[in-house]
Amino acid sequence: MSVLVATTDGYHIFTSKGQQLTSLEGHALTAFAPGTGGNWLGVVDWHELWQHAPDGTWSPLGRWDAAGLTWPLAVGDDVLVGTADARVLRLHDGEFTPLTGFDDAPGRDEWHQVGSPLCVRSMTATADAGAILTNVHVGGIPRSVDGGATWQPTIAVDDDVHQVLAHPTDPAIVVAAASVGLCRSTDGGATWTASTDGMHASYARAVVFVGDDVLVSVSDGPFTTRGTLYRAPIAGGPGAKAMKVGGGLPAWLDGNVDTGCLAANGKQVALADGSGTVWSSPTDRDEWTRVAAGMPGVRAVAVP
Repeated sequence: MSVLVATTDGYHIFTSKGQQLTSLEGHALTAFAPGTGGNWLGVVDWHELWQHAPDGTWSPLGRWDAAGLTWPLAVGDDVLVGTADARVLRLHDGEFTPLTGFDDAPGRDEWHQVGSPLCVRSMTATADAGAILTNVHVGGIPRSVDGGATWQPTIAVDDDVHQVLAHPTDPAIVVAAASVGLCRSTDGGATWTASTDGMHASYARAVVFVGDDVLVSVSDGPFTTRGTLYRAPIAGGPGAKAMKVGGGLPAWLDGNVDTGCLAANGKQVALADGSGTVWSSPTDRDEWTRVAAGMPGVRAVAVP
């Protein structure tokens, strides 16, 4: 199966036959997420949203110059995208419109910069599209249950969330990677519990579902030289201890596996570490193989 890699110098496909196919050379592809109908959505050159069709063609959908675009999300027929100044935009007929309800979200005055500027870092929607969740860094996880018209805060702002992800089929389950560990919700992201049981540190950066488990990347901080991957049951509570992943991965990965750099599709999982080394494994067992090494500027991975 193929691994898709978005970088600051183009889009790369690594096929199961060992081929590397490249497009968008000379352009930065800084975020990449599933769209609808087999399409994918990508942020190109920081300010443009493009669509990648099943036939491999790329086409621009819209441009926003006020601030960089950070994370696209398809919710039914709706397309939303977060920005580098912590706003959410809706795309309609090639034009972006800010969601004023997000601009006026309760608790917004408590959001604050830590390290990188205040921004939308990731977004997700529950499997029934009943809730949209936006991860603000640093601003918690605002949640909307009316299609983005209004928003309410959920997790504590200073839990410092780096990625939020809804379960692909169960609308009640949402997880998040945060500085306080692996965070779980069983009510569609309305409330959260955090755990570090079994982990060597609490600083989590990326998360993905694999069967009945989640994989979460963990390190000792944002400037680490070594990170690792843990597997933990989706269900929390007593006995839900995280276990370090091996099966061909080195004892320590180079740096953090960052937001968007851990992906799965039900059969395959892929990651990219801080040095641009890309790894892949079947989801039902840990049999990791190295797909590529030393790729500069990796911003996201995906498995179609």
